[in-house]
Amino acid sequence: MAYIAHIFHILHIANLDKVQMNADQKQVPNSPFSRFDIPGALAVLESGRKPVIAVVGDYCLDKYLFIDARLEEPSVETGLPAHQIRRKGLFPGAAGTVAGNLAALGAEVRAIGLCGDDGEGYELLRGLEERRIDTRGMVKSGEIFTSTYIKPIFEKDGTARELNRLDIRNASPAPEDVLDKVKRLLREILPRVDAVAVADQFTFQSGSVLGGDLPDLLAELADAYPEKFFMVDSRSNAARYRNLLVKCNASELLDLVHRIKNPSAPARVAADLSADRNESALLEAGRFLAGRSARPILATRGSLGAILFDGKKDPVFIPAIPVSGPIDICGAGDATNAGLVFARALGIPLPESALVAAVVSSITIRQIGVTGTASLDEVGRVLRGYCQKA
Repeated sequence: MAYIAHIFHILHIANLDKVQMNADQKQVPNSPFSRFDIPGALAVLESGRKPVIAVVGDYCLDKYLFIDARLEEPSVETGLPAHQIRRKGLFPGAAGTVAGNLAALGAEVRAIGLCGDDGEGYELLRGLEERRIDTRGMVKSGEIFTSTYIKPIFEKDGTARELNRLDIRNASPAPEDVLDKVKRLLREILPRVDAVAVADQFTFQSGSVLGGDLPDLLAELADAYPEKFFMVDSRSNAARYRNLLVKCNASELLDLVHRIKNPSAPARVAADLSADRNESALLEAGRFLAGRSARPILATRGSLGAILFDGKKDPVFIPAIPVSGPIDICGAGDATNAGLVFARALGIPLPESALVAAVVSSITIRQIGVTGTASLDEVGRVLRGYCQKA
């Protein structure tokens, strides 16, 4: 059995009404989730309200190429095996995964980011628009590539194996005039949204939209709009963000704190696979970072759940949600971010929003070979599994 959990601690949002539990439902006794008002969360999720959410950050195209081994033939020119692709799967990735999951949940989504004036950019924008995502905040430029993850899937004798990924990435920062257009669109769109999700995936040197002073602008806007929920998921730049809730995994947390304490140290290239189980180091690092930033920090730990750090409180250990059968964790964190922002934008309280986030992620990882999404109906069915009729 595999597990997934991504639970977040959320900054206080003013003037939210307390969600009341439905009279005809109650928690499953002795459940690790009995602390959550699941029926109350379900009532809000099923109310039909549609939050408006901006997804700011690094958009890419996930391109799955399915190779049929039975059709393999030698190249006339080189004699090497020529793989024959008979199916393709094209999906908006990174920030696009967050946006796609939000749209699948029923949110009105505003995409704010960059893409190239190339074929991959065309496919990315088409994929977003097919998912009913507003792309008027996407800036297209002929001076950059559309970041693309090409994932060859080798199919043989009823089995599928993913081969080495091929990445199309930029070798230099995005031009300043292009980033200025993004900042202008962000300022224009922000007053009309309920929440902002920031997906910081790439480095500034590889063309990230979040280079330059955009993190400072986001901090300024979060301070100016305290009624809106802001969060950021950053692989290597979490220290740059102020006034936003920050989420990272265990490896990223340890690396971030190490670099804060040792400014000349380079960022870790590969994930530390032992970080999830290094509890003492995580506790020390989480307390340090939460105290330094005066903001909650969430470190996810894969099959071990997560640890929530708030500088004013003791760390909280968050349990995992069980998932059985084959899984594909690609996009799990992005799906979690979407679930959290969606629920919080509706005014669902902190613990229940976090549970919704974990449920969304647990649904998407069961979808093999695609960038998965979760619907509200699917989320509701999972949540009801933790309830019983009175």
